[in-house]
Amino acid sequence: MQYHHLTVSRIRMTAVVAVFALAGCSATGSDGAAGRTEPPLGSVPAMLRTVDVGFPLDAYEATPEQHNTLTRAQNVLIGQCMSRLGFAYRPPAQPQVPTTGMNARIFGLADPDAAARYGYMNPSVAKAQTPPAPAKPPTQAELLALNGKDDLQPTDLPATLEEAEKAGGSEVTFNGHKVPVGGCARESFLKLYARKANEVDVLFVFNLRGEAESKAREDSRIRAVDKKWSQCMAKAGYTVNDPMKAPKELGFAGPELSGPRAVTAAKADVQCKEQVNLVGVHYVVTKAYQQQLIEQHAETLALVKEQVDSRLKLAASLTH
Repeated sequence: MQYHHLTVSRIRMTAVVAVFALAGCSATGSDGAAGRTEPPLGSVPAMLRTVDVGFPLDAYEATPEQHNTLTRAQNVLIGQCMSRLGFAYRPPAQPQVPTTGMNARIFGLADPDAAARYGYMNPSVAKAQTPPAPAKPPTQAELLALNGKDDLQPTDLPATLEEAEKAGGSEVTFNGHKVPVGGCARESFLKLYARKANEVDVLFVFNLRGEAESKAREDSRIRAVDKKWSQCMAKAGYTVNDPMKAPKELGFAGPELSGPRAVTAAKADVQCKEQVNLVGVHYVVTKAYQQQLIEQHAETLALVKEQVDSRLKLAASLTH
């Protein structure tokens, strides 16, 4: 049985190629939809592939390598809890978080080689293998120890380790010990990610990323470059409006994503992105909104950094 916790990661930027000024972008910000002031951009790099790009909020999250360490540490904590309850725990085979390429499609398909080979199919999906089935399925008792009772609601779960320790566990016992509310999976999560009441929500940075992306989608400069891309695609014979939803708008799904028609469309898609510098514009606009949010939440993000460092120290002590 496998317990998943959210892993959110981005890869740092290694290089940005030639820089060009974006015509019409104000250095001091501009008025967007509904009179909203948009952040200034300065110069805009000519970009296409995004496999190695990074973003300002990366500094407040664990790296992919560190996420792998945290996953191993959480499995150690689950094992300690299960042992206390009298069960031998073997963590399931779990794929490592890739240490490169996490942002390869953050602004849609942007790799001409991948487009020519896979069309709109994500190469990681095309190469994915079905994980082997567990040698021995867990018993009902093991599942109860691992995950707690089936009828638990989110509001029933302790929010912090302090709260869990005060509650003292559930009414279910094994080996003379109470099963934690939410089982060993919940206990391991709290020990690693929510020990005290002042811990910042583990999804805080993830939510800031989402907020920056939402604001970027409404930005006039994003809308303008998306329109140029759409016009370029129209000249190639395709009716599409959203570069992030091109496969869906074109009617490709499942195996069709890598079929001959999809390959032809994907190649045109990437060529149009390069022609209008869609990736460069999306990149600098998204960065600008992230930086804006960093300035607005500087105090909370300082706590986030401290807590990430603390978790990594604990993880290192458990996995050395």
